[in-house]
Amino acid sequence: MKYRQEDLEKLFNQLNIVDVIGEYVELKKTGSNYKGLCPFHEDNNPSFMVSPTKNIYKCFVCGAGGTAVKFYMEYNKVDFISAVTELSKKYRIDINPVDSRENSENYNRYYKILEDALEHFKENIFSNDGRQALEYLLGRKLSPDFIKNNGIGYAKNSWEDMHDYLLSKGYEAEDIARLGLVKKGDKGYYDTFRNRVIFPIYSPSGKVVGFGGRTLEDRKDVAKYINSPETPVFTKGNNLYGIKESGRILRKKSYSILMEGYMDVLTAHYYGFDVAVAPLGTAFTDEQAELLKRYTSNVIIAFDMDDAGRMAAEKAGLILKKHGFNIRVIEFNGAKDPDEFLKKFGKMEFLKQVKNSKEIFDFLYSRYAKEYDLTDLMSKRNFINRFFDFFQSIENDLDRSLYLDKLSAQLGLEKNVLDGILVKSIKKITTSRKEEFLEVKFNIEDIDNLEQETVKFLLENPEYYDVLKDKEIENNFLKKIMSFFQGQNKEIIPQIMNDEYFNEEEKSMFLELISSGHVYSDSRGKEENFNEILKSWINRELKYKLEICKLNKELKLWSELKKLEFKMKNASLSYVELMEINKRLKEMEY
Repeated sequence: MKYRQEDLEKLFNQLNIVDVIGEYVELKKTGSNYKGLCPFHEDNNPSFMVSPTKNIYKCFVCGAGGTAVKFYMEYNKVDFISAVTELSKKYRIDINPVDSRENSENYNRYYKILEDALEHFKENIFSNDGRQALEYLLGRKLSPDFIKNNGIGYAKNSWEDMHDYLLSKGYEAEDIARLGLVKKGDKGYYDTFRNRVIFPIYSPSGKVVGFGGRTLEDRKDVAKYINSPETPVFTKGNNLYGIKESGRILRKKSYSILMEGYMDVLTAHYYGFDVAVAPLGTAFTDEQAELLKRYTSNVIIAFDMDDAGRMAAEKAGLILKKHGFNIRVIEFNGAKDPDEFLKKFGKMEFLKQVKNSKEIFDFLYSRYAKEYDLTDLMSKRNFINRFFDFFQSIENDLDRSLYLDKLSAQLGLEKNVLDGILVKSIKKITTSRKEEFLEVKFNIEDIDNLEQETVKFLLENPEYYDVLKDKEIENNFLKKIMSFFQGQNKEIIPQIMNDEYFNEEEKSMFLELISSGHVYSDSRGKEENFNEILKSWINRELKYKLEICKLNKELKLWSELKKLEFKMKNASLSYVELMEINKRLKEMEY
């Protein structure tokens, strides 16, 4: 039995890890997390942490950790497929196995229908019928090549064009309707998209899963934008527009620009900002944050500059903060949105806006300050309370403290007063000193992205294994891959695909991992990429060791580490210099 990757992602996203683990472990809320006695070893002092925002658990003594599915497997001694099947039934999450020939053929057929629909839309836009759509896009300053390369199409001003086309290809009307391409009315089926510019929506793995359409009619009774409905292969809240084009680039550049609409993203890409993505006509969701987290932990929000856009930026910012992102917000001057700004002022001015973007706290402070008279006692109290959701969204105690320092300085109030109002409701986690050290490590940013990039790089360049083999990979799946490396072994990929050590789901994950990798055809490209990976590991280890030295009050070692940190700020460090710093860092014991 097998499950599609999309269904597995749906299960992982929708399972409430607190509910799953809470059936077996007595959990107590401690701040935004939960804590209890670890069921995997003799535990008298609670060492078992569950994070609902990250959807993972971690024991700080025995090292057990993973997702809700992993816990269910370990606790109940069942395999991966059994855990997925039992959990999906228990929590009524609608996923279907595709090991049967019938189910597998269904999904292959769905994707083929969507691919053929896209081809038809693309042909339409360069036909006589699509002249108005093409002129609209050219008027939005997109070139014909860009339109073609991004698969932008046109739905004819017809009730049955797509319906008749797909029937002529041999598809069933019920399947076409199931994918939201047509609807059924009193007189039969009719096209969902009519007289609209069409934007294809892709899954992260690159499959066409739906469409967005912008009307060419100037009528108030016609929606400006519509999207495909929820279908067997498409859930709006789980996808981001532009993620197919931007995914690999996000990992490399380590930041994303979150925009509101299709044209914002397309214009941004046209001007070279290929890290832009957008929600799909809905408010930004936790599932979209989790998807974005696979690629980066740094997000710049660039929403519309009207009241609705600012409110949407605030809500998206709180969701992103809850998932551990570093967030900045652009407030455009002289334009209502990124699309208009780029066309009016160009790339260099947009870069200035990025440079001048506000950290999320500063954006919120500025926004809230416009709503309240801070000279009035009651108004000031209400102003402070507006920050409650912001502080509730922060997991890291150090971050909370730093933000409290900032708010205290700006308002001229004692930090402990603000702490009592905004943070005391987040119960403090009492841990031993050892657990505190592990907590620091647990909250290090970008751990998943860095581990994935390291393993992907080594799969293409195993000659670097000896340098990176001591890096602490925590993800169990990636650990298993690392165990196959033996220096110059060039046959690792076929070995893994043929080894019983990996189950079928892991092999599927492995294929997805290597398909999203990079190919470096020259030694310079390899070395530059290796330097970036090694820099990230060094910075991560420096941060971790500095925190431990700070907690232990080991000032001498802390001073030595700060010297290394200062050296790392040199952007032009050579391979040799990085290797020396890496070696020195390994020698430093705490």
